[in-house]
Amino acid sequence: MEDLIRKVVTFGCYFTTLDIRQDSRVLRDTITYLITKHQKKTGLAEDFEGLSETAKQKGFPFSELDLEVGEDAALLVKDTLEVIPLLKSIQNAGSERAAQRFIISNCQQASDILGLMQLFLWSGWKKKELTIDFVPLFETVDDLVRAGDVMKALYTHPAYVAHLKSRGNKQTIMLGFSDSTKDGGYLMANWSIYKAKMDLTAIARDYDVDLVFFDGRGGPPARGGGKTQRFYASMGREIENKHIQLTIQGQTISSQYGSLDTAKYNIEQLLHAGIISEIRQNEGDTLTAKQKNVIDQMAEVSYEKFMSLRKDPLFLNYLENLSPLKVLSTINISSRPVKRNSDKELKLEDLRAISFVTSWSQLKQNIPGFFGVGSALQFAEENNLWSYVRNLYEHSGMFNTIIDNCMMSMTKSNFDITSYMQFDEQYGDFWKMLHAEYELTKKYVLKLSNTKILMENYPVERESILAREKIILPLLIIQHYAIRKQKQLETEDPKYDVYSKLIARTIYGVVNAGRNLA
Repeated sequence: MEDLIRKVVTFGCYFTTLDIRQDSRVLRDTITYLITKHQKKTGLAEDFEGLSETAKQKGFPFSELDLEVGEDAALLVKDTLEVIPLLKSIQNAGSERAAQRFIISNCQQASDILGLMQLFLWSGWKKKELTIDFVPLFETVDDLVRAGDVMKALYTHPAYVAHLKSRGNKQTIMLGFSDSTKDGGYLMANWSIYKAKMDLTAIARDYDVDLVFFDGRGGPPARGGGKTQRFYASMGREIENKHIQLTIQGQTISSQYGSLDTAKYNIEQLLHAGIISEIRQNEGDTLTAKQKNVIDQMAEVSYEKFMSLRKDPLFLNYLENLSPLKVLSTINISSRPVKRNSDKELKLEDLRAISFVTSWSQLKQNIPGFFGVGSALQFAEENNLWSYVRNLYEHSGMFNTIIDNCMMSMTKSNFDITSYMQFDEQYGDFWKMLHAEYELTKKYVLKLSNTKILMENYPVERESILAREKIILPLLIIQHYAIRKQKQLETEDPKYDVYSKLIARTIYGVVNAGRNLA
């Protein structure tokens, strides 16, 4: 009976909390729809979305209405307006904790949060009964830079201050590791998130807000995975670390929490990270101004290198034609579709981060996990910054983890498998460029870690990775063969689907072999 009572106290009658998530662009379209359809009731001009950010922040009346949605509404707009009142029904049926957070993806400005508050009030909710936490998700490098200003605007906005007070002055902020890597490369993404956390922590402390970071992390290092425990244990005093919240997605759920033993181990690792960062902080984890400046410079070099890759006209074409990207959309290995706006031509901004990273991992090139790091370290050496970088690696848990996770990504790479591409008339030079950065990065991370082979300091993990890589080698050979043969066929050819199924089966094996422990 005591065990049952403890479970009810912990999980209530709903087992777990449901988070709702929608893209800020959809929310803006929803606001525009309601303003246009109910202009007199809302009292806002039809061109409201075109106003300046300051004007929009001041313009929301936060009026309590119950506006109807018509059949003329776009599908996503209609869906959004149906979900908002549904949350009240869920709370009434299973308690407030059953569904109390709304995450705004691609959050770029304070009006994205304020606009969502207004949508709730236009959907039958009352200000005094608004039992919802609004969670901004900052994903791109630019959004991470602006995150501090966005939150400062909210912490000084009367309507939001009143709402936050009713929620115990507790603010959750989500940071996207996957999309920031796709946007700015591995080093810039990790450093931008770290800087954003420092900035957001300082602002929250200034306004006496209890800050919770909710990290959108995936399995591979390129999506925020890797040595998770070490990452959280290395948070310095400048970063709020009282709570640890992170996403566990896809095959990572089964590999890390699929059995009692693995679940216990991974939960203990996270608990240990939180405890150790609080009671035994390493002085080196709080960076000096000079150290921050050094990482700033390296991150910028890495970013420029990655952006030159992204801007290459062959970039997406290479990924779409030589990796199993197209087949990913046909299997249930991803938590979401391969790309947003699936009916349109493939664009990098629409490509889901999980598909982006998975495609590179299937090629065994793992570009999102290292590209640009070698150029950054070379820059440091050539500009008399190497002693600072060496000091960072030896004393900063954050920087050490970034480099070690980079080495993990590289250990899982195998350019020999795709070496035939260097002779390809269209993609040969592109492959050579990728391989050159891999070799450059390998040279410098080995020099920095004073080792002769990748992950030399982690022999057990290294052997585990190499053993799995050896097992899946036949799958990779089959996959590349199938992709090349399929390209020669028309989609109507019966063998086309056969090759698609063959590619799909190999993807499962390769993905499962690439898992990490906490």
